[in-house]
Amino acid sequence: MSLTIGGLDGSRLGEVNAVTAHGLPGCGVYVLSLHLKVSTMNFESEVFLSELSSQIELGETALRIARGTIEGHPVIRWTEHSSDEALQFIFYLSASQVESIETYRGGADLKLGIWLSGKAKYENNLQRFSDKKIYTLPKQQWLKALATMNFKHSMLFELPMPKEGGDDVDSYRLLLERAQSHILNGHYQESVGLCRQVIEYVESFKEDKKDASEAVKKYKDDRKNMTTVQRILFLREALKNITHLGNHPSEEFSRHQAQAILGMTVALLSSPEIGIAK
Repeated sequence: MSLTIGGLDGSRLGEVNAVTAHGLPGCGVYVLSLHLKVSTMNFESEVFLSELSSQIELGETALRIARGTIEGHPVIRWTEHSSDEALQFIFYLSASQVESIETYRGGADLKLGIWLSGKAKYENNLQRFSDKKIYTLPKQQWLKALATMNFKHSMLFELPMPKEGGDDVDSYRLLLERAQSHILNGHYQESVGLCRQVIEYVESFKEDKKDASEAVKKYKDDRKNMTTVQRILFLREALKNITHLGNHPSEEFSRHQAQAILGMTVALLSSPEIGIAK
């Protein structure tokens, strides 16, 4: 079933036969552009569409996400020669809204409930129309839209990077980007496993694995006298212990767990004392 453009009397002027998602760079907001491809019906006079609006919901949950505005002219004109037309709607999304969409999507294709409303004037007859259908956006298309919105590139922590040693910086950044990408694709265990690789990489870079072992020993024997750096090293060892399960096929992680582990990894390693920055 497709979204129908027509009157309440059952007249059909057009059908939405495809929906594609595109991202746009925004300032302080994530911008989603939905392109609705419309096949027009056979009619003998001009059709004017006005007051067009769209609303998106999370799949079949009926939980509203945002209302979109038509891009371009406020009045759309179709003639008897029209065939395939495109309607483009812009949606402004907050970080929490995109995060809710990602939680619902769970690394799979994205199902959106899409409303299309407006007025249609045909043969001097003006009628309102409103219709809703479920459309599935392929995962790769949605990921590309997220990347263009710059959502995929967001980090909550600033990671100090050394000014020299480009290979080390690139390897470190690549591991973190891959861990984040795994979460976007629903590969939560793989993301956790990569977090362990990040920690092991930093251990090798800092050459402080022995210091970390001593911090664990001091926690057991004399924790009251641990220094700040020793306590942070102990936290890193605890996180390393959690990420070890990412390499166990029998273990499973939820999206929220994988996000928390990646966030803790980034937060801890942003410290110059135990991170990659010297």
